Amino acid sequence: GTPVELGCEAEGRPPPLLSWFRGVTVLREEPVSTQLRLVLPRVEPEHAGAYSCVAENRHGRHNRSLQLHVA
Repeated sequence: GTPVELGCEAEGRPPPLLSWFRGVTVLREEPVSTQLRLVLPRVEPEHAGAYSCVAENRHGRHNRSLQLHVA
């Protein structure tokens, strides 16, 4: 039931589109940004799972993933 904040940062030219995903579902995205925060205000067991941050521009795409475990 406590809040969790996930952060993601990326740089590029042109600036990337940053997106947070849970599985294949887009949770939040921000065009032309260097950072993107995803706040889960009250984490419950159903929030557990794989989350990914994706940075993409016309030159390519990079991602980082994490596994959120809720006790």
